[in-house]
Formats: sequence, structure tokens, C-alpha cells
Amino acid sequence: MLKRYFIDDVTDTAASRRQAFSLFTRVDDWADWCSVVRYARLFGGWRPGATLLFVIDLPGLPPAPVAVKVLEVMENERISWGLSLPLARIQHRFSFIDDDEGGCRLHQEEWSEGAMTLLTLPFGKLIHRFDRRFAAEFAAMF
Repeated sequence: MLKRYFIDDVTDTAASRRQAFSLFTRVDDWADWCSVVRYARLFGGWRPGATLLFVIDLPGLPPAPVAVKVLEVMENERISWGLSLPLARIQHRFSFIDDDEGGCRLHQEEWSEGAMTLLTLPFGKLIHRFDRRFAAEFAAMF
């Protein structure tokens, strides 16, 4: 199966894993601390099958709404969401890892799988730029 990673990166934070997870899960507040998120809402709570809606606001581009399904939630450990299409799947995973010094590393992975992955080629740099900015601004909150 064709697979393409947009990001596979680790960002260090000064927060504990519990603090980092707590801030991350307050979706209604994302637009307050992240310059590339204009709006975000979670419908159905943090559970598999819930819908996460957010509007990406990258400089120089029109705002773009994204609606995804929550796929996995492991409290203080991992959250993932994704989008399944007939010939492709996109998944975004955030893992919260202790750094053994009281801080937390945020491991962020986003990838696409399937034949339609070829259609994501033009958007790869934009997705990567969004993901990096989101992680950097998240880490700056601590």
C-alpha cells in the first residue's frame, strides 16, 4: 500500500505529560494559543467516533475547514484522528511521552495511505508547515 508521511517529529515541552494532555484536549481553546487554528470544536467528547472540526488558517491562504473522526484516545498517552476516503486514508497521531526529567515530548505523526495518496503531493508542504507551527506554539504554552 502506498504510504506518505507529512510529519514524524518530536517537540519537547516543559509540561508534565498530564499537563500537556490536558491543554491539548481543551479543543475550544486551540484558537487562543495557536495562530494557525481559527476555530476548533469537538462533537461527542474525546472518544473514538467523535467528530473534530477545526479551521486551518495558514498565512497567505484562505481558511480551510477540516472535519475528522477521532480514532483513538488513551488518556495522558495518545490521541489520533483521521479521515477515510474510498481510496485513501489520512491519520494524525499525537503521543505524549515522559522525558524522564519532568517534561513531556509530543511525538506527532501524520500520514496518508492508499492510491489517492498521490493526490496529497501538492499539499504535503502545507500540512507539514501547519503541523510544525501547531506543535511549536503548543510547546510555547509551558
